[in-house]
Amino acid sequence: MGSLRTEMPCNMTESDRIKAINSVLKDYFVLHPNTMISAKELMPRFINEGIFNHNNRDGNPIRKLLRKLYKEKRLCALKYVYFEVKEKNKNWFFTDEKPKNA
Repeated sequence: MGSLRTEMPCNMTESDRIKAINSVLKDYFVLHPNTMISAKELMPRFINEGIFNHNNRDGNPIRKLLRKLYKEKRLCALKYVYFEVKEKNKNWFFTDEKPKNA
């Protein structure tokens, strides 16, 4: 029998989506402590948990949400988010450790 998260519809509210992402990340970092993983690498897990419907353009759904939260100055809603600024964009990661350059 699956967890409650797997039963949530993909059309959940943004607030519920953020809570579900934080829950998935917490579970991930219990199993993989002191790691950093690109946001797009967790898309299969997010899809499996019903957070997103599908993965298009190599992690676009999670990156789109991260950009929206950043623009609205609400990125702190996601507890494990980290990004690196590149010339034209940002590379998004999740980590449970404080980055060395922070």
